[in-house]
Amino acid sequence: MCHIAYGVVVVVVSLYLQQVRGLSPLQAGTVFLGMASLVAVAGPVGARLQPHFRPTLIMAFAGTTAALAIISLTFVTSWWAFVPIFAICGFGLGLGWTFASIATPEVVDPARAGEASGIVLTFLVTLGGIGLAAAASIISALERSGHTPRSAQETTLVIYALLSVAAAAIVMSIRAYPVRRGLMAPLSMAADQAAEPVPAAHGDRGHRPGRAFGLATCPCA
Repeated sequence: MCHIAYGVVVVVVSLYLQQVRGLSPLQAGTVFLGMASLVAVAGPVGARLQPHFRPTLIMAFAGTTAALAIISLTFVTSWWAFVPIFAICGFGLGLGWTFASIATPEVVDPARAGEASGIVLTFLVTLGGIGLAAAASIISALERSGHTPRSAQETTLVIYALLSVAAAAIVMSIRAYPVRRGLMAPLSMAADQAAEPVPAAHGDRGHRPGRAFGLATCPCA
């Protein structure tokens, strides 16, 4: 959902800054520098967080952070508040996107990691296009129904922010089920603890260390 929201936010805020705030394309692009910088920072930060937290927790946190920032953008009127909040939005979206890429190789066979990453990327790009088309349709429908461009664009941003929060809740809810069944470690357990090998017994070779998602692994014969 972070990937979809990222595409929508970039396009809608570009229109918002020029049509509603009256900025020139150059000025609007300058506002994006802060967001772009924190999107870039999100990658290294994600790499540092990965050994200590589950990707599901980080993706839920990233989606919620971005959603709160997006909603805040619809309320602020001063530039000193808009620019940093927009940058925080970029950090949240970038962090969620980063962990989607990190998580994919962790839940498939290493020999098929490249194939899985390609499928996920195709899926994300396709959903991003669909989400952007839906956002354009929402804005157009709202404007035809009598909303001002500002109202239509802000409403669209809020809709996608709420969808991001819903996606974060779904991610955590889906993970809670295998935790209750004992198939995954709880989020309170550090990732490196899940990676501790189980001593081999009865001639077994043991099992692979747990991966970043904390999936339970079984002894291999």
